[in-house]
Parts: sequence; C-alpha cells; structure tokens
Amino acid sequence: MLARMRPIARCLRLKYVCTRQASSKAPIEPPQALLQHQHVSRSGLVAYSNANAIQSAFQHDFLQWKDQTKHDASRSTVEPPRPKLISFECKPTFTIGRRQDASILEEQRTTLTQPLQIELPNRREPIQHTFTPKICKTQRGGLTTYHGPGQLVLWPVLDMHSPLYPKFTVKSYAGHLEATTQRVLHDLFGITTHIDGAEPGVWIAGSNGRQDRKIAALGVHQRRYITSLGLALNVDIAVTGETNVNPWKRFVPCGIEGKGVTSVAAAADDHHKPASWDLENLSKQWAQVFEKGLADPSLRTFTHGR
Repeated sequence: MLARMRPIARCLRLKYVCTRQASSKAPIEPPQALLQHQHVSRSGLVAYSNANAIQSAFQHDFLQWKDQTKHDASRSTVEPPRPKLISFECKPTFTIGRRQDASILEEQRTTLTQPLQIELPNRREPIQHTFTPKICKTQRGGLTTYHGPGQLVLWPVLDMHSPLYPKFTVKSYAGHLEATTQRVLHDLFGITTHIDGAEPGVWIAGSNGRQDRKIAALGVHQRRYITSLGLALNVDIAVTGETNVNPWKRFVPCGIEGKGVTSVAAAADDHHKPASWDLENLSKQWAQVFEKGLADPSLRTFTHGR
C-alpha cells in the first residue's frame, strides 16, 4: 500500500514545484505606449527657449536615426523612435514667423514688451505676477502670436512617414492636431468648434453679430518629415481687458483682421467648468486622444457627436 502511494506523492511534489516556479515568473508587461508624452513643468511656467531646446533634442534623435538607417542597411530593422509630445505652460512670449518683416517687428517691440499683469486665481497654485514678455523668432509660417500663462502649448515631434503608424501628409497632420483639439473641447467642455479652411487653428463661430474667435492656434514646421511646433490651446488665459492685462490687444493675432480670440474658460458654460484649471491633466487627456489618431486614420478628422 505504501509503495503504491509513493508515485502519487512524487506527482504531488512535482505539481507543487511547477506551481511555485510558475508563480515566481515576472508579470507580463503591458504593451508599450506608442506616444511618449513629457509635460515640462519647472515651477509651473517654462521659458520658451527651454521647451524649444527639448524639442530640438528630440528632432535630432529622429534625424540621426534617419541618417543611420539610410547609410547602413543593417540598421534598417532597428525600430524607429516613437513619437514624442512636449506640453508646457509658457512664460509670456510673443513669437514671430520665419518670414515676418523685421522692420515691422521693431515697430511693435516697445508695445509687445510692456509689463503684463497676469492673474489666474482658479488654480491649485494661483498665479499673480507682472512679467516683461520676451520676443522669439520661430521656424513656423505666419505672423505674430502669443504664448503665456493660461495657455497649453502642445508640440508633437514625430516622423510623418514612420512605419509605426499610417503615414501623414502635411495637410492631414495639421488636420489631426485640429481634430484632436476639437474632440477634447467637445467631450470635456461641451464646446462646439469649427475649422476654417482659409485660416489654420480651431475656431468658435460668432453669433448675434459677433466675429469668429480662435480658441487654439496652429503653427507647424517639418524637416525631412520630422515635425516641430504644433498647437496652443487658450485655457484660462485673459482674452479681454486693456493691454496691461490682455496680450492679444497688443497686436493682430496671426495677422488676421476682423476675428477675435477666446478661451476654454470664456467659452464653456458653468456646468462644464472645473473648480480649478489643471493644464497638466488636460495635456494628458489631449495626448490620449492624439495617440489614438496616430494608429487610426479615421480619428484624424472630427465630426461633432462622433
């Protein structure tokens, strides 16, 4: 009887050993996200030049990979860099396009760099400070625009022809930036927007004789299909008042006469407004929507209610 039980006991011991070994295995890692998102936050507000340095480093990595795979066939199987997204809230900065007339800028300089009072009370850490805005030249097209506290800047750095997702054209890439923003504004804040084929960006239609107002500005540059710059969404930035508090009154935004500027805080109804504005969390939500559109071209355009 005892002899007959030994094989059974041995099987039980083997079963225990196998179970213990299986349980000691490392858990399966979840799939790696396609988009790498970095929200830049040093004491809340970031110098435009610092964010641009991060963007330039990412661009360099993409261009270096392209050069290596172009001249070395053995490296063609190396996975390309994944797309990046830099988001930040900028210190007051007026940016100008690469083709903008320098003499016009000199005429504007005194007005643009006057002290600017910023008050953003509905924050976890309220902002109240007087700044002297900077002026920076950029690689984008277009004319003068503004970046500052209360605005979420979103700069994807990616290869429009990457094998990791369906290719973009310049037009479809710009459309994806706009569609992502439209979807976020609709789903989170109930804001209805539209795209103006003649003027890039995201717009809110005027009513009762009011002009159309831009809620998000678009400015993109690409080199060898590697993108830079992107989109700036006005969240709780000042869009009314005199020049001491309202930066938009110091110039004609993007050179577009007869149209205004608005913000999420100004356009959303009370039901959709949060108790306080959290731009870092909003950037994460925008990133999630943007990433989905990388893999699924059907999400690179937006239809309300979809």
